[in-house]
Amino acid sequence: MKIWWQSSTPIHKLHDYRNSLAADLDSIKRPDTEIHISGVDDGSMDLHYNAVVAINSYGPGGVLDKIIEAAERKYDAVAIGCFLDPAMQEAREVVPIPVFGLGETGMLTACMFGHKFSGVAFHAKQAQYYDRKAFEYGLAARHIPFGDLGIDFREVQDAFKSPARMTERFVAEGRRLAAAGAEVILAACATVNSIVRREKIREIAGALVLDCNAVLLKTTEGMAELKESIGLCQSRRRLYEAPDRRSLEEWMAIYNFRAGSKTAR
Repeated sequence: MKIWWQSSTPIHKLHDYRNSLAADLDSIKRPDTEIHISGVDDGSMDLHYNAVVAINSYGPGGVLDKIIEAAERKYDAVAIGCFLDPAMQEAREVVPIPVFGLGETGMLTACMFGHKFSGVAFHAKQAQYYDRKAFEYGLAARHIPFGDLGIDFREVQDAFKSPARMTERFVAEGRRLAAAGAEVILAACATVNSIVRREKIREIAGALVLDCNAVLLKTTEGMAELKESIGLCQSRRRLYEAPDRRSLEEWMAIYNFRAGSKTAR
């Protein structure tokens, strides 16, 4: 089985994060699973701005471009390792393989382990974005507004070497969310999740801290297996109705997608 793990960052520049993530995924994957960790070719790490997320998602060498490449290279499924779920719905529209996002998968799984869930983002703007996503996914009645660490993505990277400040804030926010009624707490960023996993924070004030990265990988493996065994994949009616191949190739050429240039060759 071949799984393409897609980050919304230029992860090849984030050595502590990439090494930690690779070790975590390798420790829980199936013996026959091959995982390719991909990032965007380049891009800003100011991920609390919606404009940056959009450019990293849809530009040449961005998330959508890379997911199309994964399908072209015959990967079995894609895991989008970013709680923002960048380009997830658009990717499901244009590729024939299963695509799962950290945010949607984490939220839906949380609903199976408790009635109310919440999470901790690294920045208040992202927390607000996740609240909108919970509404979009039909989970408004099950979610408690997300908390945040009050830091930016660069400060998150520092926590791989000095985790105490970040983990103290995470636990404090987790206690606040548990007091507000959250039964499951999500580390609402794959990078934050890596640090929370490493520091073995699995419960806060009786609330489960869900390992979202692990859940995403195992869900993606399971759904890839179901695609192979019974043909399970996204519906092609309305939301994920797919364009024909000629139209997709025209779009990729127009927007200078790397995957499109590889297809053309």
